[in-house]
Amino acid sequence: METITSLLLKAQHGNKQAMDHLYQKFRPLLLKESCRNGELDLDCYQELSEHFIKLIHEFKVQK
Repeated sequence: METITSLLLKAQHGNKQAMDHLYQKFRPLLLKESCRNGELDLDCYQELSEHFIKLIHEFKVQK
């Protein structure tokens, strides 16, 4: 099983499978944070998803 760090580095280098794996790993959190008054806010979910992908590309891994 790969670590989040190794998946992150692969995703930053264009590995689509690594990005998909990261997204699926954090999808429950994105869904949870997208709920307002007990209902899923699809606009919020889309915004969070886009922001998540952008942050994956911008994140700096310190060794």
